[in-house]
Amino acid sequence: MSESQENQMAHGREPIMSPHKNYTEINAYVVFWGLFYSVLFSLAVGYLCLKIGQTVDAFAPVSVLAMGMAIMLKRKNAFPETVHIQAIASASTNVLGGAMFILPALFIMNITSVSFLEMVVPVGLGGILGVFLATMFRSYFCEEMDKQYPFPSGTAAAEVLSCNEGNRAKLMVYSGLFALVYDFILNSLGWWKEVISSASFGWGQTIVDKYKLLVTLDSDAALLGIGYFTGIRYASIITAGSFFAWFVCIPVVYFLGGNHEMVVNGQTILLADAPVTTVFNQYVRHIGIGMLAMAGIIGLLSMSGVVTDVTRRAIADIFFTHKKVELKLLRTQMDLSMPVVAGGILGTNLLFTLFFHIFYSQSFTQTVLAFFIVLIFSFMLSVVGISSIAFTGNEPVSGMTIFMIIVSAIVMGSAGLSGVNGSIAILMMAAFLCSCLGVAGNFMSELKVAHIVGATPKTMEKWQIISLILSAFVCIGVIFLLNSAYGFVGPRALPAPQANAMAAIVQPLMEGGSAPWPLYMAGAFGAVILWMMRVPALAFALGAYLPMFINLPILVGGILSYLVTHSSVKESVIELRHNAGKTVASGLIAGGAIGSLISAVIHIAGVDVFMGEWVKTPGATYLSIVMYAIMCTLLYQVAVKAKADK
Repeated sequence: MSESQENQMAHGREPIMSPHKNYTEINAYVVFWGLFYSVLFSLAVGYLCLKIGQTVDAFAPVSVLAMGMAIMLKRKNAFPETVHIQAIASASTNVLGGAMFILPALFIMNITSVSFLEMVVPVGLGGILGVFLATMFRSYFCEEMDKQYPFPSGTAAAEVLSCNEGNRAKLMVYSGLFALVYDFILNSLGWWKEVISSASFGWGQTIVDKYKLLVTLDSDAALLGIGYFTGIRYASIITAGSFFAWFVCIPVVYFLGGNHEMVVNGQTILLADAPVTTVFNQYVRHIGIGMLAMAGIIGLLSMSGVVTDVTRRAIADIFFTHKKVELKLLRTQMDLSMPVVAGGILGTNLLFTLFFHIFYSQSFTQTVLAFFIVLIFSFMLSVVGISSIAFTGNEPVSGMTIFMIIVSAIVMGSAGLSGVNGSIAILMMAAFLCSCLGVAGNFMSELKVAHIVGATPKTMEKWQIISLILSAFVCIGVIFLLNSAYGFVGPRALPAPQANAMAAIVQPLMEGGSAPWPLYMAGAFGAVILWMMRVPALAFALGAYLPMFINLPILVGGILSYLVTHSSVKESVIELRHNAGKTVASGLIAGGAIGSLISAVIHIAGVDVFMGEWVKTPGATYLSIVMYAIMCTLLYQVAVKAKADK
């Protein structure tokens, strides 16, 4: 028995599923609903990835929905089934980063030669590699270092699963329906304006023209829910990065470079006459990219000791596995065997290398370099990502992938890889790595859930792989769907912030253009300064890179979370109210994403009932402010009305 499990037993906190008993954890019911929710949340959260550049864990909504369904159906084996339903379903959001953060860059760069299956391969193989890497490190992170690595997301998931309250499921359904209708009206009907902008008012436009200061906020329901989960601290840091970019950097660029000529929509104009958003996209955003890359490097260096220690332990397990007696292992300690894991790690890397060699490599040297790049980076950065999630619940996938892209482009470029084919090759390597990192970190949180509640890790590992294969196809399908509905370039295009960053970095490096290295360096040194001041560089960099209208609602949600957690002096009441707020926020995220997805399908079908002329008027903005205030009030009021049992 592990030390952490002994401590649980000593304090009378044996896992809900006893390690000494066997349970029916997988059956047709679990597989069907797990895969059903996996597909559903691939669609819903995929839209959010391309809109705000962030993924959302599926564990909270899936756990509550699965528990509510189990209660309604009076399932006798409800708890083990619910644990594995949410684990299988979470595979969809775990692998989304590799697809949504990287591959839309192909559409942004107007590259149409890459087929559907070519996009599926790196995402699927990278996700499977992530499962094997998480399995390799599970014992270290979840058992041996249980106290040192709290895994807040995994712990929260275990608490939700252990709750088993039908009222919470009803609350989530109601809030989800509200968000679904709200975002459907917002995106399909246009009754009120989605992005609230200070430029919509006369005084606001005067400030933009005179001082180049613009304030924007997206009234989307899902963003508000994400902000509530983010909390006031990280929401403030993210928004501080946004304020730095929009209120400091943009005015400085106008002041110093007003006479500089730039190309906007095919026309050459003075920078002084360019729109504020264009200056941000063409100049200031690159400072955020530099920050993201350096934040990834800082994270890697800070975790070098962990990388060394875990690697040493994993190698010892592989070569000395015969010294373990598997019969003495508890059910909750059983993983896929280490030879299978090691073979899986090597096999997925070799399969991707073969894929790379057939479709993109121009020489054997390039193939060998690609193999070692993805092998080394996936191994080292997965530990950094897992460690980040273990402490903060967040993983700097974008920053680490950007770092890998820059290194790969330089190394592969020196070996002769260039042009459009070179850009595709680097993006496929990035999709493979990003999928691996996203799955490795997030699946480790799922394994932490298994450790806390007493589920069997080996069962979870096998079915995670199966779900990932399906999710890879669905994720790429969502990309094609949303590209047809909105596109990734143009006036109403989805922002796809990470994909735009990848395109902005890869294209000049591989196709002979000039990269804005001074801006990258400025951002990199900014990240170092933030690190010296002990400010989370990644959160600040994310704010500096993403548009303000995405960051500001995160702050609003964080403020609501702060108000809820300070609405009482009793800890028990605060916890109850905060959990109620989380349930509402989960409903807003899930319902908002589904409502937006329905709007996308309607848009593809050619149904146009959007009030385009009305939404441009100040009245639409005023109505948007009123509706957004109502939604914020509902979230707060529902949360603070929660009362502890007497």
